Amino acid sequence: MTNEIPKYIGDLLERYEKGERDFPNCDFEKHENLQHLTLDNSNLEGTIFFSADFTGTSFRNCNLKKCGFKCCKFESVDFTNADLSGSLLSGAEFIDCEFSNTKFDGADWYGHTLTTEEFMNNLIK
Repeated sequence: MTNEIPKYIGDLLERYEKGERDFPNCDFEKHENLQHLTLDNSNLEGTIFFSADFTGTSFRNCNLKKCGFKCCKFESVDFTNADLSGSLLSGAEFIDCEFSNTKFDGADWYGHTLTTEEFMNNLIK
């Protein structure tokens, strides 16, 4: 395992496959196709994503606090027990996702800070 921040999603996936799960503060703004990944039990706190497609990805039990998900697509994504508190979700699209025990407290949704309950109420509308 290394303390170096992965610069590419391929590097992160290789390290994940070898058992590493701690990847805070990555910058993946140039990675658009992130479909069908498994990143369960990972720490991605503070990581930035821009215009990424996460269709079919699993973030079960992930620390996604203070992440930037700008203009990202989440379709059939599993967020079970994930923590997105304080994350930027500006322009994010959620379609048929699993949110069991997911936390959104303090998340910034289009410039509005929401609690988990408010997020879920807005999502269900």
